[in-house]
Amino acid sequence: MTQTLPLKLLSAWAQASERWWHPIPGQPQWGCYGSGYNGWGVQTNQKYLAAMAVLAARGDTVARERSLAALRFSLASHHTGEGRCTDGTRWGRTWISALGLERMMFGVRLLDPFLADADRAALRRVLADEARWLCSDYARGRQQGIVAGLWNSGGRNQPESNLWNGAILWRAAAMMPDAPEAARWRDVARTFLVNGVSVPEDVGVDPRCAGANFFPNYALDHHGYLNVGYMVICVSNAAILHFDLRALDLPPPEELHRRQRELWAVLRRMIFADGRLARIGGDSRIRYAYCQDYLLPALAYAADALRDAHAPELSEGLVRLMAAEQAYSGDGSFYGRRLAALAEANPYYYTRLESDRACVLGMALAWAPLVKSPPPPAESFERSVAGGWIEPEHGAAMHRSPTRLASFAWRARGLGQGLCLPPDDGHLAEWQGNLCGAVRFPCDSLPVRAERALRSARVAAFPGGFLACGQIVEGAKVHLPEGWIGENQLLHFLCFAALPDDRTVAAIELMRTGPGRVYLTEVQGMHFVLPNDLYNGFERRVTGEQGEMRLRTPAPAGVLDLISPWVNLDGRIGLAGLYGAESLRVARADERRAGFYPSLYVEEFAWGGWRGTRAVEGGATVLDVGWAAASGVDAPATRDWARAQPPARSHSALGPVRQMEILGFDGRRYVLAANFGEARADIELPPATDCLTGAAAGGMTTLEGGQGGLFVRA
Repeated sequence: MTQTLPLKLLSAWAQASERWWHPIPGQPQWGCYGSGYNGWGVQTNQKYLAAMAVLAARGDTVARERSLAALRFSLASHHTGEGRCTDGTRWGRTWISALGLERMMFGVRLLDPFLADADRAALRRVLADEARWLCSDYARGRQQGIVAGLWNSGGRNQPESNLWNGAILWRAAAMMPDAPEAARWRDVARTFLVNGVSVPEDVGVDPRCAGANFFPNYALDHHGYLNVGYMVICVSNAAILHFDLRALDLPPPEELHRRQRELWAVLRRMIFADGRLARIGGDSRIRYAYCQDYLLPALAYAADALRDAHAPELSEGLVRLMAAEQAYSGDGSFYGRRLAALAEANPYYYTRLESDRACVLGMALAWAPLVKSPPPPAESFERSVAGGWIEPEHGAAMHRSPTRLASFAWRARGLGQGLCLPPDDGHLAEWQGNLCGAVRFPCDSLPVRAERALRSARVAAFPGGFLACGQIVEGAKVHLPEGWIGENQLLHFLCFAALPDDRTVAAIELMRTGPGRVYLTEVQGMHFVLPNDLYNGFERRVTGEQGEMRLRTPAPAGVLDLISPWVNLDGRIGLAGLYGAESLRVARADERRAGFYPSLYVEEFAWGGWRGTRAVEGGATVLDVGWAAASGVDAPATRDWARAQPPARSHSALGPVRQMEILGFDGRRYVLAANFGEARADIELPPATDCLTGAAAGGMTTLEGGQGGLFVRA
């Protein structure tokens, strides 16, 4: 990757960062970027000083002064120092305190010509203290010692912290080889690293392995959902120690690279061709930040250590995304305009995000001379990532081709999320509840929202696609002020299929209330969520039976009836209602609403449902719809495809069974069927082939309770 653009972005940011620079009263040699508080405030300052060190090494005297002052404040406010954080505490000796140290050390290396002997001694003092604590008193929450586990709920899923703690121990031993504890640090470092990217087959093979953090096919349940972002964080921490040791001409421990190649082989398929992460399991944080940023050092590692021929082009694309947002901010900051409300409400968190992006750009510049270029690619990126992936135990599947990235994850953030998108354009992707319908209760406008629960989740793969069938309890717990609490308000059934035509996904949705009356404020079938923000110029082109219209943001809040059973979005995505409603609608908002600290304008396209509070009696059918989406199709193709769909539709007389026929873009007719009941049921099929088994089907076919099927007509 060329250095011109990253250097331009970082230099502009250094000017903007002055807004958040604070001298420390009474200590003219100390200063900090951001809050200066303990926790993330410490790490914010550490990432800042590393980024500024890159500019200092290039002759920027202001950057040198700032980075040295920030480093000295950081070292002094540690438990071993004479100072304190700006909140009056001292930092360090926690499961996460090594992370900021790891992320700053590439910059500290560049600052070395400017350090005094006292600075070097303070650095060794801090590293030695952290290393001793990790070897003697390490704990994370209620878990003592080094642990690993598949499920977040057990408290043992700790791949990322095991990696950075192992790395800091190895680093301390490398920097202080004559320390009496150096051999112990190396031994414990190896054990931490073994428990980073660990999978079930490692358990019992290596006695140091405390458990599996990753599922057999490298899904990760970190923070309680399929967390593609933390898969990236795990690779990025391997990258940091890898390149820092390379710069010092020191060998890494072999455990550092353990299973990173296999993890990367999965992760690279979850990256759009423009450098945006395809977060098939969603994201609990600010859109397009943090984990997205740490993809940049992960890509450097993939190019150098894993010889990924496409990593440089993905890096270039990612930096261009960063440049686009900085240009939108207009003042050199990375998020100053899109996240202006966050900067006012929570500068502690806002400066953390700014420093993440600065830090990774600094890494890219510092490591550029160290990265060994991989061989030229033998095929296009899309060809290299084509095919299917599935993690049955976690309930996730995806299929990718040059024309479609399709996925479904039951244990996504918030439960239930599908994608059907062109794989070259990450600006079309939003995560929360996408393609999984939506239900909102009166309490959802309050800080306490209705809870959801996963009742059943199945996924199965076949050549060219996959099938997902399951149930979500909507309103598993609902709080209505003042004082009413209800449970299990509504059952939401979904059968979702990626057809083997490299274009289409189709789904059947059924929602039924529980035994009692339920108040609902909004119901959406389909729920295709489309970002409409800075990366597309705040405008989307929507074409349907009424012609073309433009959706611009921000827009007055409300629901717009599109008076069409099909629409095409920006000439890239087609949506078609197949049964259960008359027209697609789009729910609009006058403010950003996607993600934690809402950070993107989005449009919500729905097939069936309503908006406005209603009382629905027990045992009622709230939604009964079928729909399809297609990737990589323009408006005429969407129109022709939608109009050619077979007329036969499912209806409520079928009881818990639903069945519909879909015309794929390969010209074949598919039958999607689902048994949403508990007992087995029979369906009648025309002569067909079962996509899941390849066996002939037709006539009366049995589906077990909770089971779906996809068949292609003979």
